Order: sequence, then C-alpha cells, then structure tokens
Amino acid sequence: KAQNSDFQTQIEKLEKEKKLQTAMLDIKKKFGKNAILKGSNLKEESTTIERNNQIGGHKAYQTADLIMAYYPLGNEVDCLSVIERTLKEGKKIALPKTSECSLMDFYEITGLQDLEVGSFHIMEPNSACIRIEPEIYRQKKILVLVPGIVFDREGNRYGYGRGYYDRYFERYPDMKRMALAYRKQISEETLECLSTDVKMHVIITEEEKIKVKNR
Repeated sequence: KAQNSDFQTQIEKLEKEKKLQTAMLDIKKKFGKNAILKGSNLKEESTTIERNNQIGGHKAYQTADLIMAYYPLGNEVDCLSVIERTLKEGKKIALPKTSECSLMDFYEITGLQDLEVGSFHIMEPNSACIRIEPEIYRQKKILVLVPGIVFDREGNRYGYGRGYYDRYFERYPDMKRMALAYRKQISEETLECLSTDVKMHVIITEEEKIKVKNR
C-alpha cells in the first residue's frame, strides 16, 4: 500500500508539472515576440535603458569586477552598448556558451571580435576565450545580465524553456541577477513557476528599476 501511495503521489506531481508547463507556454505565447512586442520600437526602448543609465548607474554594476552579459537574440533587450561600456571602463566582461551536455558557462572576451556563431545561431565566445571560474571571484562582485520572455514583480522569469540560466544559477546561487526587459514584458500577475526556476534580484526596463523584495 505504501508503494502504491508513493507511486500515486509521483503521478500527481508529474500531472501538476505538466499542467503548469502548459500554462507557462500559453503565457510565453502571449508575451512572445509575435504578440505583445509587435509594433514596438525595440531599438529605441533598448537605447532608453542605457541612455537613462539604468544599468551603468546601478550599484550592482558599479561595484562589480565582472559583468556576465549576453549577445542579444531576436527581440531581447540589446545590451551591446553595455558590453562596450564595460570594456572601456576596464571591467572584465564574459558571455555565455552552451555545451553538448546542456550546460552553460561564461567565457571572458576582450571585444566583439572574439565572438563566432554558435549553438542556436547565437553569437558565442570562440574557442580561444577562457572559461570563467566563478569560484575565484568574490561572488558579490559578479553581476549577471539575464534576458527572458516575461517577468513579474516578484522576480519570476520565463525564458525559452531550455533551462540554461536556471541550471547555471543553481550551480552559483549567490551571483547578482539583473534581468533586462521591456516594460511590456512585465506581467502584473504573479507567474506560476517550477521549483527549478530561479528568481531575479532586480529587473531593469526602459521605465523603471524593479527591486525584488527579500532577494
């Protein structure tokens, strides 16, 4: 009987996760590039974030020795100007690269010339770039800029469903996580998330800085 009870509990858990994943997909479609962002001047909105010094003026950026950024794909907030600024200021900058075992790591670059087309047609650091070992840094001095599809005001995030960032933050939970988003990507309703989803510490949009409580 105990075995049957455990088996039934596992089935119910799987069914619950299946329903949650379906709901998450529906929300992603609502906030995806072909829906809520359609008709927006995304280039101008990305520029506004940098022009208003939303990132560079943030304490987490100013105190960081290492900035982990990303090369924008599709309608993600464009942070290339942040990468350029970081390099000019003499801070270390690293971008993500995925592996065949579904893990993501960050590699230091000295400029955009160090990038090449990688997995999923995303620009990634080339083979000459050195992998960042977060353990050698004081973690409070690492800032990670995170893209996504939709966020809420509690720091929840929906990405593309591959879980690269969630798995990375599970390995290094103490890193400062700053999401970059357009105002239209902010859900005023709390997003339902899986137990493996990792919350952001702060969310930056062209209109505001959303500091997540108790993070």
